[in-house]
Amino acid sequence: MNKTSLAVLAAVPFLLSSCIQDEQENTECDIEAVSLHLDNPNTFFVKEADTLLVAGNDRASSDLAFLIKSFAKIQSVPTTLSITAGATAYIESDGGVFVPFVNGTSVDFSDEQVHRFRIVSEDKAWSRIYNLSVKHRPEGEGYLSSDFENYYLDASGKYYVWDAPSIFIDETGKSTWKNGNPGFKISKSSALPMDYPSTPVAGGGPDGSACVKLETCDTGPFGKMANMRLASGSMFNGFFDVGNAIKDPLGATQFGSPFTFKPLLMRIWLRYEPGSVYQDRSGSPIEGIVDEPDVYVVLYRNEDASGNKVQPDGNDMLTNPHIVGKGRLPHHFDANGGDMLSGNPIHGITSEWQEFSIPVEYTTEPDPDILEKEGYSIIISIASSWQGGYFKGAIGSKLYIDNLQIFCEEKED
Repeated sequence: MNKTSLAVLAAVPFLLSSCIQDEQENTECDIEAVSLHLDNPNTFFVKEADTLLVAGNDRASSDLAFLIKSFAKIQSVPTTLSITAGATAYIESDGGVFVPFVNGTSVDFSDEQVHRFRIVSEDKAWSRIYNLSVKHRPEGEGYLSSDFENYYLDASGKYYVWDAPSIFIDETGKSTWKNGNPGFKISKSSALPMDYPSTPVAGGGPDGSACVKLETCDTGPFGKMANMRLASGSMFNGFFDVGNAIKDPLGATQFGSPFTFKPLLMRIWLRYEPGSVYQDRSGSPIEGIVDEPDVYVVLYRNEDASGNKVQPDGNDMLTNPHIVGKGRLPHHFDANGGDMLSGNPIHGITSEWQEFSIPVEYTTEPDPDILEKEGYSIIISIASSWQGGYFKGAIGSKLYIDNLQIFCEEKED
């Protein structure tokens, strides 16, 4: 090897060192992706892959938002940012100062809070602000809600009626909640509108809006004669056959409206004040028993195998064999599913407003094609005494309800 070759080889390290020293620091300051780390991602996201949010190639938007299920409630979640090489991430603190952000730190995304991140380039000459949040997916047709704000006296002026979601259209072409007020009118025709089992409370809701009071009421001398001594305050969708209310009260209450979505969860605000004395149908007190309310949502197949109409009523609204899924406030039952009255209610409702979430559990998966053709119906039912349909309960039990929501499985595009 000649001296020239040796000189060239000897110079190589110095040339490489010079290249490294002269290489410019990165000027980019972008978030390339964000990931959330959850133990049960399917509780919050439609697809597990949705826990990764990849920023657009053009980096045009500084607003980054995850979309979670419309009914999901998310709080602090460990978060990881993928940023351009050499850049540094900062998050805005409560005091408005940006502090270094360490991947894996939990970020509070409750109530759709927006968090500001500053990404500073490697050369410290450039920075960019990003707004990161977790938002709820918009409600689709399958979402139902009722705030019980729209109420008015019925045509007779005797009791109150509430507008219901538009799918609850009845035989008269109106969408109204059904309740036992028409039956109570038969037993106590002299009662004033606010003396009925289902009444409005203006400004009484948890948000200061109107709510509904469902109260278990004494039906008076006529009720005693008919062995129907009390009437539970109620709200449900379906049909109430007033003409059959005395002869067959359970059969007169027919539940359900056609529905084309799979309900997943009911959310509702409740507070409860049980009456002081629980009584059986004969009016005899049962010592040590605390009255309880009832709230449930049911999906059932509304035709049998022969194409005949299926219509659950007060006898089988929770046991009809065509039911495919249901969610209900917890109660005490024996091994066979029978009623067990208790002095220790397990549903946790108190005299203070609380929001309750009731998931729907399925024994049979609804057929999507049948569902699309209104082959299933939904039941929503609420009562101040869970055994009120059998004329058992405590007179004076009061269940206050407001802001009901039904969340459904989103259909694929």
